Amino acid sequence: MNSSKVHGVIFDLGSTLIDFEGDYASVIPESIATLADHLTEKGLEVQRLDFIEAFHGALSDYHARRDENHIEHTTLAILKEVLEELNGQTLEDDVLHGGLTAMYAVSEAYWQPKPAMLSVLDQLLSAGYRLGLLSNAGDEANVQRLIDKVGIRAFFDPILISAALGIRKPDPRPFQMIFEQWGLPASEVVMVGDLLEADILGAQRAGIHQIWLCEGRDSESSTHLEEIQPEAIATDLTEVPVLIQRWNQKG
Repeated sequence: MNSSKVHGVIFDLGSTLIDFEGDYASVIPESIATLADHLTEKGLEVQRLDFIEAFHGALSDYHARRDENHIEHTTLAILKEVLEELNGQTLEDDVLHGGLTAMYAVSEAYWQPKPAMLSVLDQLLSAGYRLGLLSNAGDEANVQRLIDKVGIRAFFDPILISAALGIRKPDPRPFQMIFEQWGLPASEVVMVGDLLEADILGAQRAGIHQIWLCEGRDSESSTHLEEIQPEAIATDLTEVPVLIQRWNQKG
């Protein structure tokens, strides 16, 4: 990486700017049960428990596949596949979208902004940095609602979500889309994220700077740290502007 000054900052969303304050082990079953209830009310012709088991299994398979090939399949597509495999039933897209909105509402209630989120974004934007958001997720609308929930849409241009792109971090192309839209070279852009295997590795593949946010974790205990060496480590979101300023002073 050369000594060019940083002018653009790409942020991950989940566990970087916002935190999940619930228990996934209970929230996921509740979410799927909510989806089943919605679809049943709208004419689902499958036994409720059969649907829940099939959809939960399909989601588990999808989570395993997406981390192997970095291809994003939307939750809507998975839902349609499950219904087709169970009994060939089709439901209108607006019914399915309504079900997914109800499903994700359960988990969305548990996402909250990090205490320093707004101050850090304000500080960077006021200093003249371009800000982009790059999120891995199976449902674009889910991420868009979270962005509006915490009131940060105005900070970012562009906002890219893997469900809309069909590819996930660490594929380098989403990163490249952002800095090419900005008209900046890779050497003037930094990625800030909490996942070494997605955010940091993807940034390295795209040739941009990286800051690994390991807030609340022991950076030395990561099983990936020996394989994926981040350029910089922040233990708190407030350290991000300081690290960027330090790079620019050296540059």
